Amino acid sequence: MTKGRWILAALVVAGVGFATVQGLRPHPPPPLEVTTSVARRGPVTRTVTAAGHLQARETVKVSSNVTGDLLSLSVKEGDRVRRGQVLGQIDKRLEETQVAQFRGAVAGAKAQITQIDVSIAQDKRDLVRVQKLVDDRLASSSDLEKSQTQLHLDEGRLEAQKELVAQNQGQLSTALYNLSRATLTAPIDGTILELQHKVGERIRGSDFSEDVVLLMGGLTDMEVKAEVGEHEVVAVHVGDESEVEIDAIPDKQFKGHVVAVGKNAQIKNPGTDAEVTTFFVRVGLDVPPEGALPGMSSAVGISTATHESVVMVPIQAVTSREAKKKEHTAPARAGTMKVADAQAAPAPAASAGAKDDPPVKTATGKPKPVKVVFVVDKDGSAQMREVHTGIASRTDVEILDGVSEGETVVDGPYRTLARELQDGQKVKPAKPAAGSDKPGPQGGRS
Repeated sequence: MTKGRWILAALVVAGVGFATVQGLRPHPPPPLEVTTSVARRGPVTRTVTAAGHLQARETVKVSSNVTGDLLSLSVKEGDRVRRGQVLGQIDKRLEETQVAQFRGAVAGAKAQITQIDVSIAQDKRDLVRVQKLVDDRLASSSDLEKSQTQLHLDEGRLEAQKELVAQNQGQLSTALYNLSRATLTAPIDGTILELQHKVGERIRGSDFSEDVVLLMGGLTDMEVKAEVGEHEVVAVHVGDESEVEIDAIPDKQFKGHVVAVGKNAQIKNPGTDAEVTTFFVRVGLDVPPEGALPGMSSAVGISTATHESVVMVPIQAVTSREAKKKEHTAPARAGTMKVADAQAAPAPAASAGAKDDPPVKTATGKPKPVKVVFVVDKDGSAQMREVHTGIASRTDVEILDGVSEGETVVDGPYRTLARELQDGQKVKPAKPAAGSDKPGPQGGRS
């Protein structure tokens, strides 16, 4: 074999060996494709959401304490009525009889008073005559005493008869009141929501039990009765602005305000792992929409707090990871981050956020995850930073420290953020899908 062939063979072997070594050498993983956003400054409003149902703010049960047959109903479900309008009539013959009876009793008692007045006038005349006879010694003092006694007796009868008249008048007033209750009238301006009796049915009214004839409410003032969790209801106050969505009226939102916050807990599945505690919150609609009816499914978003001009990132950009070890922390970057954070957020807010942080370890002794955000540096590496958060809206969360305004953060995909992305790993901003309003490779959001 010639010398040139040996040299060529050696070069081939060397090339193969070099390629083999390069192939066996570990290569860094390719950059992860992620979506990004820019931390920006602006207002964040905390919103408490809850589901509930529409109801009339004022609902009244119309019933009667009078027992009798329902003779007529002049309204039907859905009719709008005015206060005092006649709604129905219960058989009132018994009440009319009682009214006539007590009217006769009052008239008889008053006639007795007239007779007693005549007797008293006669007693007074007799007393004057007897007194004159006694003065002329033509009658004894006992005759005078008898005349005086008779006058006193008749005067006593008069007072007793006046009391009897007052008693009969009271019974007459009660009978008239019972007679009026046999006619059903509207106690408020509103709409007939439900009829619970039909004409001809027996109404069994009494002072001890209520037999409801119909249900009415004012649909001009409507509200949503929603159940709010115990951890969120503490932030809800009367007067908080709200947005209401009604399932039956899609793609529209209606303004409202919190009108009442319940104090009585609603506990479901007590004593079990599925125990849930909620409180009723009533949100009144400022202008109820046409067609809204009691019982319709609704959802409310209650604005409980607003922080102006704070650093915020998309809510999905904040995830939970195990805290960094101290020896792995870069002092220079940490120092720079602290200075930036001190400028981005006031000291009281940062201390308030730190106060709410969970302990470093759980009850089992394992490290407890902390809130982190992955910040993309100039080299395209994702740096994991521990953050403290404030209030959150539906889309954004307030950052008290750890991220400065203008920095680019990773906000997706969820699986990448939650599991795959590691501190210092190279990332590549994903290209926006066609028709998406997501920014380009720089990941900026206005």
